[in-house]
Amino acid sequence: MDQQLAPSSGAQPRASTSPVRVGIVGANPDRGWGSGVHRRVIDYLPDFELTAVCTTRQDTAEKAASLFGARHAFTDPAQLAAHPDVDLVAVCVLAPHHYAIARSALLAGKHVYCEWPLAITLEQAEELAQIAADRGVKAMIGLHLNGAPALRHAASLVQDGFIGTMQDINLHVRVPGSITQTMATRAHGTHLLSIYGGHLLGAISSHFAPIVGWTARSAIHLPPFDETGTPCTRDAPDHILIHGKLANGALFSLDLGSMSFAGMESHWRIGGSGGTLRLDSTAPDMPAMEALTLSGAQLGQPVQPLPLPEALDCTAIPRAPLRYSAYPGVDASRDALVSIGNLYEDLARAIHDGTQPFPDFAHGVAIQRLAAEIDQTLIASAQQGAAHNEKDRP
Repeated sequence: MDQQLAPSSGAQPRASTSPVRVGIVGANPDRGWGSGVHRRVIDYLPDFELTAVCTTRQDTAEKAASLFGARHAFTDPAQLAAHPDVDLVAVCVLAPHHYAIARSALLAGKHVYCEWPLAITLEQAEELAQIAADRGVKAMIGLHLNGAPALRHAASLVQDGFIGTMQDINLHVRVPGSITQTMATRAHGTHLLSIYGGHLLGAISSHFAPIVGWTARSAIHLPPFDETGTPCTRDAPDHILIHGKLANGALFSLDLGSMSFAGMESHWRIGGSGGTLRLDSTAPDMPAMEALTLSGAQLGQPVQPLPLPEALDCTAIPRAPLRYSAYPGVDASRDALVSIGNLYEDLARAIHDGTQPFPDFAHGVAIQRLAAEIDQTLIASAQQGAAHNEKDRP
């Protein structure tokens, strides 16, 4: 149901430079990534206007519309997508719902920004990418490390030869999450590899070079109960090691863990024949993967901080505060808003210019396929290990 809160101009002709009218699905008035991050980014960016919100209950939808200044409040994502005052649908709900919401928006002929992952299954993701291509709409996948200024600058420095010929990327990341029921099993589609792994594999592929070969190992260290102490069956790894090769000949390694709340952080080391680059977490108490400092050195020189060009910042996002409330007790960094803001600005240009945004749904499918292939290898390896263990028992 749509509760219109202010007069609507209807489906009037749109000038190519008019703000893109956005409907957020998942705009909870009290908490969440949709209202805590996406809604703020849309408010700050002049190329966008929030016109509609959608939650699961009419009272919260109307509250969100009132708080955030949207004209329309919905409980049905398909009705939001069909409304003439919506040009772009932002999908900011739990991953199991991404496919249905994005699909209804695409079929309504609307542009889409979908948080990662694109869908729970590869087949669903492929279908969404095909619909987006067939309908000729702009469809961006929220692999927001693509918008991170530090990573963008690192990629530019590598391209410009700062480190000579790139030889290796070593990435060590510790994040929260796997203790929760939703990340304990593969059945929900929201585990360490599918979520965080997808973001990081996507960043390596997008900023530096496609991944062309890999090996992987995994482990489950956490006990069989969730964050509330409720018993649960764990089959999704909370520690993953991936080693491989990039299309440019460089090697890479990713050590991704979520088995402890101690030492949460992200560290990148990018080495080459003529130098090195390092990216490190800015705030270990808030392990946002996009919140990074950049330093580096060429041969014979000490490692020192490297300033980020102003042009890489999403300057519409205020310099302060540095943290925003997203969930109770969990903040989002300004870097998160900047990274997502950069992607929204790229999407606005694509909509206005008729060009293709990046990362688009086709790229999302490629990363989801890579993560799925790695996961299948991990499953097979775990099954073989269990068989060997059974065989070895007296």
